[in-house]
Amino acid sequence: MHKDTDLLAKVLDQVPVTIVVTTLEGQIIYSNLFSEGTFSAVKGKVEGDSIIDFMNELNAQPSFAELFDFMHDGELDNTTIILEPALGSKLVYNLNSFVIDGNASAGEQFIAIIFRDVTTETQINEQIEKKNLEMAKINSELIRSNAELKKLSEMKSNFLSIASHELKTPLTSIKGYSDIIIDNMKEKIDSGVYRMIESINRAADRLHRVVNNILDVTRIEQKRLKLKPEFIDLEAVAKDCIDDLSQFTLKRNVTFTCKCQEGMSEFYGDKMRMQQVFTNLFSNALKYSPDGSRVEVSIFSETVERIHIVVKDFGIGVDKSEQKNIFDSFYEVGNANRHSTDAAKFMGGGTGLGLSIVKGIVERHGGRIWIESEGIRENAFPGSEFHIVLPRHSEISWDDDETKTLVVERERHDEFNEQDAASSDINEKPTILFIDNDREAVEIARMVLENAFEILVAETGEDGLTLAFQHQPSVILMDSYLPGIDGYRVCRLLRTQDETRDTPIAFFSAGTQNAEIQKCFASGADDFIVKPFSGRELVDKIWRLLMKKKEEETFK
Repeated sequence: MHKDTDLLAKVLDQVPVTIVVTTLEGQIIYSNLFSEGTFSAVKGKVEGDSIIDFMNELNAQPSFAELFDFMHDGELDNTTIILEPALGSKLVYNLNSFVIDGNASAGEQFIAIIFRDVTTETQINEQIEKKNLEMAKINSELIRSNAELKKLSEMKSNFLSIASHELKTPLTSIKGYSDIIIDNMKEKIDSGVYRMIESINRAADRLHRVVNNILDVTRIEQKRLKLKPEFIDLEAVAKDCIDDLSQFTLKRNVTFTCKCQEGMSEFYGDKMRMQQVFTNLFSNALKYSPDGSRVEVSIFSETVERIHIVVKDFGIGVDKSEQKNIFDSFYEVGNANRHSTDAAKFMGGGTGLGLSIVKGIVERHGGRIWIESEGIRENAFPGSEFHIVLPRHSEISWDDDETKTLVVERERHDEFNEQDAASSDINEKPTILFIDNDREAVEIARMVLENAFEILVAETGEDGLTLAFQHQPSVILMDSYLPGIDGYRVCRLLRTQDETRDTPIAFFSAGTQNAEIQKCFASGADDFIVKPFSGRELVDKIWRLLMKKKEEETFK
């Protein structure tokens, strides 16, 4: 039996926890080898001494004397105790104890105490908890920052909506009146005045493009850029854009060439948006090219399913440090005004939106764009290459699938007119009700439409409802921004009444944010006409609405 006891003691000496056995009074009668580290004493010297005294010397927290009282009553389970020796660092132990019986005839009892060092584990847990608190604080900051960014984004969208409306409202008058003078009054005014009117008209177009560019950037950022796909000839689109820039290329003596691989099938995409892509890239190449240089445009099949477009110029190039930012919104590469040589002067200035819009349109078509340039070298023209790769048939879903052309619609419009003339008074004109307090825009529209339509005008939502119910017009055009009842509510009210439930309604507004347009259609509108407008567009839209109504009545 004695041999068994010695064997057990040797085993306990190897256990990596401190094991102490005391009398009920606290006198140590056994401690294993591992306890040496706990008590900072050589094994054997602690035996016979008081466990409570040792713990007091080690500044045990909580009081070991109080804990020892609990040990008398039974097991003490998973209690944390902290030891802070005078020399050395703080130690944390997990404490367990239980009562064991000794000599039964003598009624002996002892207390076995197990100390497990959890210092490292505690430190790790404290570090994790500290990190968790830091992460919670960071997360809280991120939530607050996200809320602020969301608020700023909403404020930006609201500002752009209001700004575009306020800018486009006077543009409607400038563009509308100048269009009328150019189209109908050339012979009635002095040639010098006529040239001034043309300049005003071009300036209005430029301002309109700037406003639309800002709105396009917002749509791209919000992933709400809508596309109208059709099969298009990219070579023809590119050459048309080159022709549009001819007055600038001739002035700078910059030659554009466009090479397209033979036998290429048509590309399925948004024609107007691809015109934006080419125009912005060509304008950018022209801006940073010296007089008398050239720009090469190549369009070819990279694979059966992918089209590759390259726009290569021989200008000043793009610095390596700027190439990563070149497609960011409002980022203007270098300062073109400062780039000059003895033989060349560069066009400068811009909003810094062109390339960001190009990137947004290309990616919206499922493609990608990048730049290749050796960088800027002194007294040299390394040039730049812009590469675009597009899927021939985009794999993304389209927002709008409007494949009917105005030619087809005009044929139907003529057919509609012939049928209508056979069944009605030839002098009877359709009635259009304008609900709009923008007097200039309404007056321009009246001048465009009055030969073919009867015109009614209301400047408030309330007056518009009254005229609509009294006259039951053929078409209603209204602005969303109205004094009193706004246009959205007016539209909803018109849709609830028998007299106007089926009347074609189009919003006639300068507010072109996607959210506003969606709100217009959600209120019951059939179409949306953007200010400033062209006379041709306005007439086409109105006849389209009339034809739609005629078809619906036919199939009822």
